[in-house]
Amino acid sequence: MTIKDVAAHAGVSIATVSRAINDNGYVAAEVKARVLASMKQLGFRPSERARSMRSSRTMTIGAIVSELVNPVHLEFLRGVEKTANEGGYVVLVVSSQGSPDKERESLQRMVAERVDGVVLGTLVGGRKSLAILAEHNIAHVPPPGPVAAALNSAWVAEESAATRDMGRRLIELGHRRVAYVVLQETLDRRSSGFHHRARFEVLKELFSDAGVTLDLVDMARLPTDGSCSEEVVAHSRAPGAPTAWVACNHILLPYLLDALSGLRIPDDVSVVGYGDSIWATAYRPPITVISHDTYREARSLTAMLLDSIDGKPLTSAHIDYRSRFIERESIGPAPR
Repeated sequence: MTIKDVAAHAGVSIATVSRAINDNGYVAAEVKARVLASMKQLGFRPSERARSMRSSRTMTIGAIVSELVNPVHLEFLRGVEKTANEGGYVVLVVSSQGSPDKERESLQRMVAERVDGVVLGTLVGGRKSLAILAEHNIAHVPPPGPVAAALNSAWVAEESAATRDMGRRLIELGHRRVAYVVLQETLDRRSSGFHHRARFEVLKELFSDAGVTLDLVDMARLPTDGSCSEEVVAHSRAPGAPTAWVACNHILLPYLLDALSGLRIPDDVSVVGYGDSIWATAYRPPITVISHDTYREARSLTAMLLDSIDGKPLTSAHIDYRSRFIERESIGPAPR
């Protein structure tokens, strides 16, 4: 019998069984009783050897992000490393490259290295990826359950406010057709796509009330051969084309700018991006953004992880998300 059999018998996730067995994280009393009853019926006994191995710390934690080329992620990793080093830990950094299979392979490697915990900067593999950590009783942040839900709600609420500020400013500047640029595969991810869907829904509601058309422009892929995004080029040249463009994340922003290179910013089109970095301010004109204090977020998440490793109870109060609309020279009045 394995922990997977217990989870299936009790009708819960592997992560829930792990928390019930190890008293690590919140589990409702009724659910815990059901798990223990399933263990008894199945004759399942937790591996004392595995548990003793987990109690012996390696003073190493893992950090996983989707792309190392994203400057926003680099700032996030800087925050993880700073806090981990202050606590006497070293950090094993991996990139999933946007692939769920690559992500799970990376997490398995972290298990083999016996990391004491993992900071999930991004998660593209969803529950299957989390199950790897749960099966080996490895702490991770954001943690599962109510704390994760509270953190997601706080993140969305904070960013939604900044997104509304951006949308109102575009309306004030006279823009009546705005394009929102995405990668469809990003929207489709259950684990991280809700962030991008939330951004779009906020703008959709705001613009609908103001009589502004919002176009969803899907980059089928990121150009890798030096070419521009055909979807963006075609949409920007069509009759009645959008006068403002919003990139759904920092990775897409340079590809969007490349595709709009035949137009003057902000005289012909205005441009906004999500996420900030030194190159966004160094670009000419400097890019207007929705900024996140990712360094601060990473510091808080890593401190939460170290508390979890020490067996301390976790709450969403550990994290103070901060987002703001920063207006720079890349937006201006809509062209007549």
